[in-house]
Amino acid sequence: MSVKLTASERDALFAQLHARLSGIDEVWTAAAERDRESGEAVARQFSDDLRLILDDLGWDEHGEAVELSSPPEVLRRVFTRVRTAAEERRREEVEEREEIRRREERTEQLLEACRRVLGELERG
Repeated sequence: MSVKLTASERDALFAQLHARLSGIDEVWTAAAERDRESGEAVARQFSDDLRLILDDLGWDEHGEAVELSSPPEVLRRVFTRVRTAAEERRREEVEEREEIRRREERTEQLLEACRRVLGELERG
C-alpha cells in the first residue's frame, strides 16, 4: 500500500518532528535515572521520528510531496503520537481563543465605562 503526503502535509509533519528532536535529551535523562521503561519508550519515539525524516521526509524545512516508505508500524506509531499532540494543541488553542475573547470583552466594557463616565463628567 502506498501512502503519500502532499508538500504542505510533509512540511507540517517535518516541522513537528524537527521541533520534537529538541527534546532528545529525554533519552539520556531516562537512562541516567535508570528508568528503562521510559527510556525505551522515548528512544523508540525518537528512533521512529529520525527514521521517517531520514527515509521519507528529508532534512529540508520545505519539501515536495513524498511517498512514505517507512514500515507501517513506524508510520502508525509516529502518526498516532503526532495526532494526539495535534489534538491536544487544538484544545489548548480553543481555550486560548476563548480567554482572548473574554479579555477583549472586559476591555470593551472598561472602555465603554470610561467613555460613559467621562462623558457624564463633561456634561455634568
